[in-house]
Amino acid sequence: MTRIGIIAGSNRPGALNPQVVDWVKAQLDERGVENEVLRYADFDLPILDEPIPGGAHQYQNAHTVAWGAAVEPFDGYIVVTPEYNHSVPGPLKNAIDFVGTEFAHKPVAFASYGADKGVRAVEAWRLAFANFRAATVRGTASFSIFTDFTDGAFAPEEVSAQTFEPMLEDLLAWAEGFKTVRAAQG
Repeated sequence: MTRIGIIAGSNRPGALNPQVVDWVKAQLDERGVENEVLRYADFDLPILDEPIPGGAHQYQNAHTVAWGAAVEPFDGYIVVTPEYNHSVPGPLKNAIDFVGTEFAHKPVAFASYGADKGVRAVEAWRLAFANFRAATVRGTASFSIFTDFTDGAFAPEEVSAQTFEPMLEDLLAWAEGFKTVRAAQG
């Protein structure tokens, strides 16, 4: 069975991220997709402190080994990312920078939100994940903080929510295809 890791993108107090993460998880659960939420905050990651870049997979710190082991077992990922200051959230970027090879030959999709639906964060993420030899699916599930949240509660409008299904279909298809690629790589 295909396993999808849902990477929570913010641990800021009062963040909207947990609501979007819960919604994404519920969508996967409703479709019977095996999934797990990954919260980098659970790994007490400091500012990047590995002397060797994550792509070398030569981790020297226990927190990096644990984070990498948590990320590794999935066939694909959905990154639930806010857009901060027209880019990615710094703590999530820090967490992703700790690892690298765990994403190789796997697809990554995005559920984003922000004033402009988080589209600039997604574009920045596409570059970062390409460096890990990950493939990002074209479609995104994108939400506006002005129309998809009501009084601070996540309540996506239909026009926004309907973007999730085609994104998920691509993610699952690519996840299956990339299993063959990873098997050939050994």
